[in-house]
Amino acid sequence: MKKITVLLSLIILIGCETTKSNIQIDSVTTFNLDNYNDFNIKINNSNISPEINPIVLEQFKENLKNAIENRGIKFNKQSNLVFDINFTTKDKVESNRINHYYSRYYWDYYSFKDDLYTVTENILRINLRNSEEDKTLWTVVTVWRDGSSRSISYDEASNILVEEIMASFL
Repeated sequence: MKKITVLLSLIILIGCETTKSNIQIDSVTTFNLDNYNDFNIKINNSNISPEINPIVLEQFKENLKNAIENRGIKFNKQSNLVFDINFTTKDKVESNRINHYYSRYYWDYYSFKDDLYTVTENILRINLRNSEEDKTLWTVVTVWRDGSSRSISYDEASNILVEEIMASFL
């Protein structure tokens, strides 16, 4: 029974770990969000490609706005503290992993596959700027592939990302 409990615990732990987003956060050492009373959020529309769904991006903006307001900071369009949301896609060329000591035809006799393929990656970067001083105080970036469960188009993944962003301010 103990082995089954350990196995189930391990499966649950691995399952929870796979839904976690991969974010990288950096900030100025003197930055503290609690020193500000208001904020603004802007979406950088200048580099958004047609593949990006603006409805999903607006929903993410609302989720972030609500989470920051729950922290006690007020939304103000005239604020000097601005969250700049930048979203873009990038095509990346990848190849199948093959043992290069042998010809690819040795492993696959019947179909002559091309080992190269293109993967679309989505990149979300949020910069927190003090527009009065023209300085970036904090930044976060996350990357996921099309169709991934980590996409912000899924409510659960969007909420997890917002929670991790808010946890970085503690």
